[in-house]
Amino acid sequence: MENEVLRAIRERRSIPRFRPERVPEEALEAVLEAGRWAPSYANLQPWEFIVVREEGTREALSTIAAKVTIYRRVIENADAVIVVAVDPQIDPLHCREDAAVAAQNMALAAHSLGLATYWIGVPEGGPGSAAALTRDLLGIPDGLQVVAILPLGYPDPDYRPQVDRRPLAEMVHRERYGARRDG
Repeated sequence: MENEVLRAIRERRSIPRFRPERVPEEALEAVLEAGRWAPSYANLQPWEFIVVREEGTREALSTIAAKVTIYRRVIENADAVIVVAVDPQIDPLHCREDAAVAAQNMALAAHSLGLATYWIGVPEGGPGSAAALTRDLLGIPDGLQVVAILPLGYPDPDYRPQVDRRPLAEMVHRERYGARRDG
């Protein structure tokens, strides 16, 4: 089976290099709108999106991201960065998953618009962690959790992303772990 959604899911890749080109505000809004429409537990929508375009702030965010990724420079090269945070008081059990779904919606929307993203996951941590430093840099209240950083821009046409995937038969189990379709 094939359709445009399945094709977008299969073709979207994390791209760590961008062309030095401005992302139109209309495209950025469409990406954010895709995040807004993500599903969440009981439709609680516990997420907040912080858009960073200022060069100095992107550079500082890049330094912080070095704690969680080797591709931190992607932040400096992006035209915009979307930081996804959640409020665990709204939903303490599912908020991080809800934020991940919103970030994936935004990544897919970006791809559909000819843009690229690079997912940078941000684990919770104590003082000095990437999450704490990101909250401090962007004025995010202490009660919120930073879940992801999504640099956004037009993909560098010379970058060739990894496309290999494990075969589906190696990861699908039927009824119980270890039970395969053929066995």
